[in-house]
Amino acid sequence: MAGLRKVEYIMSQRGTPQILLDEYLYNRNRERQSSTHWRCVIKTCTGRCTTNDDILRNQTEHNHPPYMVFNWVDDDARFPLPLWNHHETEGPRTNNSLEGFHCRLNQSLPHSHPNIFWFMEVIRRIEHAERSKLVQVNFGAAPPSRKRVYREIDNQIIRLKDHLRLGQKTPVQFLDAVGHLLKLA
Repeated sequence: MAGLRKVEYIMSQRGTPQILLDEYLYNRNRERQSSTHWRCVIKTCTGRCTTNDDILRNQTEHNHPPYMVFNWVDDDARFPLPLWNHHETEGPRTNNSLEGFHCRLNQSLPHSHPNIFWFMEVIRRIEHAERSKLVQVNFGAAPPSRKRVYREIDNQIIRLKDHLRLGQKTPVQFLDAVGHLLKLA
């Protein structure tokens, strides 16, 4: 099952080495002379592997689906699909507006740890400005328009979703087209 493959290491959040191999994540179990023994991060799993000088020597079977499927894709995944997937979203695909607000808030503060009174004053100014924008929109003012390029991308994604829904494109064709559209590939 395992050939002579070089393994790549990643660091866990706690700073310990891990390896990601065939979509399974392993923690270091023990080291002996030149061999390092690894075990699957799922405690109840029987999946193990051994490396010698960054070369995979052997690997055993797992009793669960791969990491991505287990955490993100399955029906009973750790992070359910509606939590992170925006396929059916008709609106912003990013949190850029929140990032922009955070940047403007930081710029309006005199330094990184202002006193509470200065912070409250900045928040009051922001609230006043946002209320003014809401009043204008409520009285019929048009909200600021998005750039044409982003409106066109949104329209093309909506068309691609329709083709997927109608069966005119397979999921792989859909993902390929969206990746090309967003310049991911």
